[in-house]
Amino acid sequence: MKIMGNDEEKSATLKQEVMDKIAALVTAAFALVAALAWNDAIKAVFKEVFGKADAVAPMLIYAVIVTIFAVILTMIVARAALKAKSLINEIIFECKLCDFTTEIESKFMEHGMKEHTASHDKFFSK
Repeated sequence: MKIMGNDEEKSATLKQEVMDKIAALVTAAFALVAALAWNDAIKAVFKEVFGKADAVAPMLIYAVIVTIFAVILTMIVARAALKAKSLINEIIFECKLCDFTTEIESKFMEHGMKEHTASHDKFFSK
């Protein structure tokens, strides 16, 4: 873990925003594929009802499979983005006076108040 300065915090925020945008674009791509599959399936149904159609059942099966595939991949992308964001925002708080460390600032502040004088010069965040 590293000590995060103002520039590094901005970099982490930028990385988080980039991850959000990439996840959104990948999700939109899968949604587009599913939408196109359903579009073709619906066109085939309309042709069946109102005119010629040679492959309604396969088009519907295709649309269902593509939709399921898109949902699964969207879930995988969302989980990967969440994991990446959590790694980017990982901050470890350490006490200069003892071996206490925590990832949560509030627990560290409680430690500082109980164990040591609650002074900002006696702890740092990594």
